[in-house]
Amino acid sequence: MDLRNTKNYWRSRLPHWEVENGLYFITLRVADSMPRDVQNRLEEERKTLESIEASSEEYEQYQRVVFKTCEKYLDSGYGNCPFEDEAIAKCMELDILGSCEKDKWNVDRYCIMPNHIHLLVWPTEGAKLLLKDFMKRLKGRSSFSINKLLSRKGRFWQVDWFDRWVRSEAELQRVRRYISENPKKAEKYTKVPYML
Repeated sequence: MDLRNTKNYWRSRLPHWEVENGLYFITLRVADSMPRDVQNRLEEERKTLESIEASSEEYEQYQRVVFKTCEKYLDSGYGNCPFEDEAIAKCMELDILGSCEKDKWNVDRYCIMPNHIHLLVWPTEGAKLLLKDFMKRLKGRSSFSINKLLSRKGRFWQVDWFDRWVRSEAELQRVRRYISENPKKAEKYTKVPYML
């Protein structure tokens, strides 16, 4: 893996890389979408990530394990599932599309599930925001509008999100297929999600 075209790197609970002209697969989860014991276990496993070389096969395998563990709980509909409410899901859809338009990011695919969303996005040539800032704005806008609809205050999203820059055409096709087929895998989900 060539990291020479890295524009930005930061670490929150997960490491994040932004690369020149990157295309990103993102999963954003509602705050209580994962059991506490699973969160604690994943947090311990994530600490080991700091000692693994980012360009190694071991790192990519680790990312897949973490992602699959998270998806197991997300697709089972654990915790609060606000997007089962059509008005909340529609609000989220408008926030995704509005944020992309305002911040000059393109959206290739998205899927709104009961307690999480998947996005496939990339910055346009005129985009002024880095991925980190784009995500902060999307989370902020959607938290505000959804909390208002739900007549509540407080954290709506988990602190961090999962992102991976898409490295090849084959990976791009896998991600597109994953986003499109995710609703079929969800055990609890009974309605057609909002998706592009």
